[in-house]
Amino acid sequence: MQHIDHTPKPTLLSRSINLSRINWEVVAFTLVIIASIVAHLWNLERMALHHDESIHAWSSWRLYTGAGGFNCWSGLDEEGRPRGGVSSLTYCYDPVYHGPSLYYLTALAYFLFGDGDAQARLPMAVAGVLMTASTWWLRPYLGRSGALLAAILLTFSPSLLYYTRFARHDGLMVLWEIWMLIGALRWLDTGRARWLYLTAAAVALAIATHELYYILFFIFGIFVLMRLLAESRFARYLPMFLVGMMGICLLLMVFNPRIPLGKGLYFGEKAFLVASAFLLAWLCQRLWDHTPRLMPRLQELWATQRDSLWVALAILGGIYVTLYSSFFAYLPGALDGLYAGLAYWLGSQQEFARGDQPWYYYLMLLPLYDPLAVLASLGTVAAMVFAVGQHVLRGFMARRQAAVAQPNAEEEEEAKGKPKKPLVSPALAAPAAMPAPLRVWELYPLLVVFWFWSALIIFSWAGEKMPWLVVHMALPGNLLAAWVLARLVRAARAAATPRIWLVPLLTALTLVAVAVAFWRLGMGGTGQEAQRNLLQGIVPLVLAGGMIYWLLSLGNALGTKAVVAAATLAGACLLGGYTLRATALAVYRHPDTPIELLVYTQTAPEVPRYAATLHELAINLTRGQRTSEDAAGGLRMPLIVDGGNSSGDGSLAWPLQWYLRDFQRATWLRRDVYYDNPTLSAFEVDFPDGSSGLAPVVLLYKPHVSEAVRSVLQEAYVQPYGPTSVFNWWFPEGDKCSPQSAGYKRFYYSTWTRAEEQTAAAAGGEGRVVVGDCGDIREQLNGPFDVMLWPFQRQNWDTLYKFVLYRQLPTPLVPGAREMEFWLRADLAGGGGAAVTTTAASGPELRLLARGVATMPPESSGPTGSAVDAQGNLYVAATGSHQVHIFNSAGEFQRSLGGFGNEVGQLYEPRGVAVDAQGNLYVADTWNARIVKYDASGRVVTTWGRGEQDLLDGRRATITEGDPLRNEANPLGFFGPRGVAVDNAGRVYIADTGNKRIVVTDDKGTFLYQIGATGSAPGQFNEPTGLALDRQGNLYVADTWNGRVQVFAPDETGRLGMIPIVTWNVSGWRANTYDDPSIAANPDGNVYLSVPSRNQVMAFNLRGDLLLRWGGPGDDFASLNSPSGVAVAPDDSVWIVDRNANRALRFVLPEVRSP
Repeated sequence: MQHIDHTPKPTLLSRSINLSRINWEVVAFTLVIIASIVAHLWNLERMALHHDESIHAWSSWRLYTGAGGFNCWSGLDEEGRPRGGVSSLTYCYDPVYHGPSLYYLTALAYFLFGDGDAQARLPMAVAGVLMTASTWWLRPYLGRSGALLAAILLTFSPSLLYYTRFARHDGLMVLWEIWMLIGALRWLDTGRARWLYLTAAAVALAIATHELYYILFFIFGIFVLMRLLAESRFARYLPMFLVGMMGICLLLMVFNPRIPLGKGLYFGEKAFLVASAFLLAWLCQRLWDHTPRLMPRLQELWATQRDSLWVALAILGGIYVTLYSSFFAYLPGALDGLYAGLAYWLGSQQEFARGDQPWYYYLMLLPLYDPLAVLASLGTVAAMVFAVGQHVLRGFMARRQAAVAQPNAEEEEEAKGKPKKPLVSPALAAPAAMPAPLRVWELYPLLVVFWFWSALIIFSWAGEKMPWLVVHMALPGNLLAAWVLARLVRAARAAATPRIWLVPLLTALTLVAVAVAFWRLGMGGTGQEAQRNLLQGIVPLVLAGGMIYWLLSLGNALGTKAVVAAATLAGACLLGGYTLRATALAVYRHPDTPIELLVYTQTAPEVPRYAATLHELAINLTRGQRTSEDAAGGLRMPLIVDGGNSSGDGSLAWPLQWYLRDFQRATWLRRDVYYDNPTLSAFEVDFPDGSSGLAPVVLLYKPHVSEAVRSVLQEAYVQPYGPTSVFNWWFPEGDKCSPQSAGYKRFYYSTWTRAEEQTAAAAGGEGRVVVGDCGDIREQLNGPFDVMLWPFQRQNWDTLYKFVLYRQLPTPLVPGAREMEFWLRADLAGGGGAAVTTTAASGPELRLLARGVATMPPESSGPTGSAVDAQGNLYVAATGSHQVHIFNSAGEFQRSLGGFGNEVGQLYEPRGVAVDAQGNLYVADTWNARIVKYDASGRVVTTWGRGEQDLLDGRRATITEGDPLRNEANPLGFFGPRGVAVDNAGRVYIADTGNKRIVVTDDKGTFLYQIGATGSAPGQFNEPTGLALDRQGNLYVADTWNGRVQVFAPDETGRLGMIPIVTWNVSGWRANTYDDPSIAANPDGNVYLSVPSRNQVMAFNLRGDLLLRWGGPGDDFASLNSPSGVAVAPDDSVWIVDRNANRALRFVLPEVRSP
């Protein structure tokens, strides 16, 4: 009888979980993946969409909504530019905007989650997470610890994380690149079809994403070609092939003939790339295992796995054709994708050189953001060269010894009368003369190091150098760093003793001691100061020597290899800590502020806020005119946006096309319509109800707003966000045509740059000599290696230190910017888009004439803070000359206090000053990190405050970074205090600028309390500078980098509250600037503040209403040039420190009624 088993077969959901597979490796890797998800998705909409991001987001939105209007490839015109003129209702390929994958993936994100800034970046963020997860497949090459390290490095690399949270194609390409690497290596090792399929899919997706796949195919193609040649029957000809290729490349580099195809292309630079790639590949092939692997695998594929080959080709072709033909809706795209990208790049982009960056651009970015990748790559190449060189040298010595030994043996035989014969047969003698074979390297590190250096060379040569392209070097660099670190971990573990943990500790202490020694020895000085610095430098050197001796002793006991590995890992951990901090700063702290080299033409943070205001205003205006297409109302409000001139220059299209995508009546107004003969009628629009009138909102590019245009607009419009606002901004690069100026582009041309004689016709007159596209700057040029030597020159260390650690731009560099103006129809100023806080914006603009002047002494420089005492005497802090100047009420100079130094009675760049009722003077001695109190006779009474750190140039500071706990632990530890004020009770208020707080002490320096910490919420600060008090004891704080004034009221005991009673924004106070704006208040609560960037002073009431503003650049008594200090005299006149004119002006203000 047959037994029938009725037990149900287990299904996926009923199957038991095998917990035995879960080990600490799985747990650790899972935690890294979770960290990657958080890092990539958290606050993804934090910054405004960049110019390029907005184009991609908007195009994807049109694809998602079916709006159409896509430009298609139609070839190049006679000047090498895209011809245009062909459009499609669905997506079609145009190499200007790269491949289709980004647009379809972003449209999918919109479909799933709706449209928005975060959704536009979501595909790249997901690709970043998958890139991290893919390192699990690299365990055969990196080992368990190496794969985990690779996941960590790829997750927290500043450049990779920044641009996988960025709506550009590069965030997708890095995923396809790592899949190509994994698929190819795993297929080569295992022969399994799934890895071949992964490679095919990655190749297809790369082709469908970005034209730089040509570069990737060149890099990988050279490596594969060298491997095939080494495994073929032509292997013995490989050295001759390489010599021949090098010779041809050398000839092409010397004669540099022009390439007949494309524009501005020459054979010489291409030959350099080919020669570099082959040289690197030759170095790799000397070290790899010469056992045939690739050729047998290809033969096996063709002979026994041909079905897998056809499936792989079908995957590649299917993905390519489907995406490029827009799912078969635009069939010409399948052909365009084969050649259009290369034609466009060679035809116009290479010569156009977008970004116009120097050849050393990526040599700045990579060490700054991925130092571990750079050092690992340098170390690996050094090890390769050492191994090959050592092998060659040993071979040479062995052959030389054999050549000497053979004649000597023959002479001995002849002397004994024996017939001459070889001691051993030639077959046995040859191997004896050869050195031991080279130690074989794995294929993985050779391929990755070849990828990194080839990419660095090619992208440095390419005309277009943009910061996002750095990811294509950071990816292989970090993958190689993981391999190097994994080997170091294995070597350190070999010691198998707890004493190995002493090595990282001793290494860190040694590095600190050496750094302190060099810092103190480099300070110099005279007399006792020099002796003190010498002693303080020698002591840590002695300590470092003792720790180095201890390390050497551990090397003898534990093994040199293990100790060196542990010491190197300690250094890597320090660099890893720096990398994490760089990630936090670039990705989360200020991703849209151009003090990072990764930030390029970034949309300013104000722009999304303007868009939100427009949406709110539009809903309020049109909520009664809802339709089926506009259910909430608001989309049909008309508005005017600057469309630029006839060529599009000055247009505000990107990113406003994206942020205003829902507005159905946005008019893009050409400059010609309103600029030449401006009238209000130029700003009239049609409303949804059929009427016409002035547009509710007008957005214009600032250079297009002439005085005539401004006068017309002021008849009917106001500016709620101030006279101007930043539209987009960029990192200050310097001027390549001014080699002696500041900025990294001053090394763009060097003495090696060939000057050319320009013909009279080309010069527009007489012929002249030009260097590049500059004039004759031959006398100013730097040497060819100056850019590489700059970081090692001691005079640059302070600048380098401040930028690397704090992203502090050196003087006089400031971010470049394009500005816009927001004009709101006056009758709408009270509604719709009213902000939570009042905005210092518009108001009566005057050309007040100064009634008095105080001229700084000849030796004075950089006047900033100011104060006036009860007798009307004026006190001015001369920051540049480290003094305080005193003038009488008529502006006549009386005397000076201070002088450079840190001793009693000396000052270091003082800024804020204040005077109490007894005539005592309080000075914010900024870089001595203290407050200095003088009595009425000018004698120092006391000082308080401390700076625990010396910032290399004698500047002292206690740095808490505004952290509340660290602030509490260092109540009188100051970091660059700039503002000081004193009330009638003798309480002294100090703006501890760098530590983002206000410290309150008594007049003897006893700490009372503090308010604030770092942040932008009410009661928090970002670089507070000026302080002022009114009769009621209200404290006004110039919260400079938050661009606002905060007013704090005292309680019945006189203690200030922690939350401001009033806050208003100040247009013109920007983050990451060092203009030292100031603030003052008269007894009645009128507030005066300076805006140095706009050469203006503004007056407000306590509510933050703008009463008037005056100033403007010039050299008369009505002009102000970067005004700084503001002080109110007893007669209510106002002294303004006119910093750039080295003077102070006294103004008598007209009576102004508050709104």
